[in-house]
Amino acid sequence: MNKLTQPVPEDEEDFGPEQSDAEMEAWIARNRDGINALIREAREDIAEGGVEPWDFEAMLAEARREFEKSQKG
Repeated sequence: MNKLTQPVPEDEEDFGPEQSDAEMEAWIARNRDGINALIREAREDIAEGGVEPWDFEAMLAEARREFEKSQKG
């Protein structure tokens, strides 16, 4: 089994303290136009067929292949 060489940091160490609901609402308000633009772009991609649906079985098979590969190394 692989052992970690360094301790795993808590999320707070990487991302800072969790934001309050008011801070999240303020962030959304500041970024509303950009968020809406990304949503429109995603919907256009879906309408044009530029997005493939997720295939859970294929994702699981890939995870198994990666796991097996990591066990052989």
